[in-house]
Amino acid sequence: MAYYNLKKKPALTTEEGETETMYADIVYNGTISAERLIHMVAKRTGFKEGVIDGILTELKDDVLQYLGEGYRVELGEFGFFSAKVKASRLVTNKNDLRSNSVTFNGVNFRASKSFREGLRGDLERKKSVDFRASLEWDKEILKKIVLQHIRQHGFITRSTYTQLTGRLKNTALADLKSFADEGVIKRVGHGNQMHFIIPPAE
Repeated sequence: MAYYNLKKKPALTTEEGETETMYADIVYNGTISAERLIHMVAKRTGFKEGVIDGILTELKDDVLQYLGEGYRVELGEFGFFSAKVKASRLVTNKNDLRSNSVTFNGVNFRASKSFREGLRGDLERKKSVDFRASLEWDKEILKKIVLQHIRQHGFITRSTYTQLTGRLKNTALADLKSFADEGVIKRVGHGNQMHFIIPPAE
């Protein structure tokens, strides 16, 4: 299940006298790391994780090489990569800008039509929970919310837990770490890759 929220159109783009409008915006459930994707593909296909990781590394190196040679690169059904460049300064006469003043400035990605149209899933508007209401919930209710989400999605992140419960960032992280200390869930990864799963059965 994916969620969306309705946001107000920024005031700078709303003309005087115009009725304020809203637009739909995706609510991210977290970030799926390359490590997790590799593990999932290996589990489903039987390929070794090291082999998949090695292929991805070689693909990355080759894509960067061809981008640096001025090519656009198509990567299967994913889409197209292309290089971006920038000049060190703006000029009015093209003869005032030398080659050594122009450098690469990142990479563009354009998803293929089949990749864009292949996106499927159920969408539901996110129910917001007031953080004051969540203060009245006991730990058992919070644990049930966590475990239910993990059983549905395989893992939970701190940001998702905050969205589900209304608990503020530091409180949410303390809750999840407390549940992990109890052995109810297990912490995996660090920083923005940190997520929590149900511990594997021994």
